[in-house]
Amino acid sequence: MDSRMKLKMLVGALILSSSSAMAFSFGSLTGDGLPSLTSSRTEGLGIAQISVPYANSVNYFGYIDKSSKPSAKIKGKDAYYLYVWVPAALDELGVRMISPVGDLAEPTSDDFVQKGFEKKLKKDADKWFDTWIRVERMSVFSPDKIKNAKKVFSVLDNDDDGDDTYEEERHAKYNSLVRIETQVNKPEKALTRGLYRVAFTTFKKGNVSGSFVATVGTNVPGVKMATSLSELHKMVN
Repeated sequence: MDSRMKLKMLVGALILSSSSAMAFSFGSLTGDGLPSLTSSRTEGLGIAQISVPYANSVNYFGYIDKSSKPSAKIKGKDAYYLYVWVPAALDELGVRMISPVGDLAEPTSDDFVQKGFEKKLKKDADKWFDTWIRVERMSVFSPDKIKNAKKVFSVLDNDDDGDDTYEEERHAKYNSLVRIETQVNKPEKALTRGLYRVAFTTFKKGNVSGSFVATVGTNVPGVKMATSLSELHKMVN
């Protein structure tokens, strides 16, 4: 049974059992595995409001351990960067980070995967950290300039534990999620074509350690993700 049929059956049952208005996340209805990253847009089905998944999403599977070199310090803690190339202007950008990956999902051929991820995950699949993310737009708008990026144009948003797409039972719901809508009348908040950066660390005391999967949701195809500017430059050009 596909997810759309499951959705219709569940909503139908809820309509029969309740007369109050409700909101549901489509991601929670898709069964086991990595939940869909849903946007801020909702659609009505009977008395229910359903959060609609982004038209396109990409995943990055990574693992931070003692061999991982920090990209920066944020509030006195080691932080790491994920670079994201967005090939066209957006109406909304969603960024989620879940830790640990554990047996929640396995990378597919369409995903981006850190070198050595599988080996590190096999060694300790349950190691996790309390994710904290900050999404930034960088001052690069042309793909041939990616490798030379240095300046952050604006900070778009940050989050500690706002993920509402996954009912985390392995720990106390410490996953992060931001949904950023473009503001075309404010240049610093407009979601243009260009280079974006996701800075991440741990909200709790201590160091980042363990597996994670970062998901970026948009309304355009062709989004690329990497942990270095040089790697991303090769992917895009």
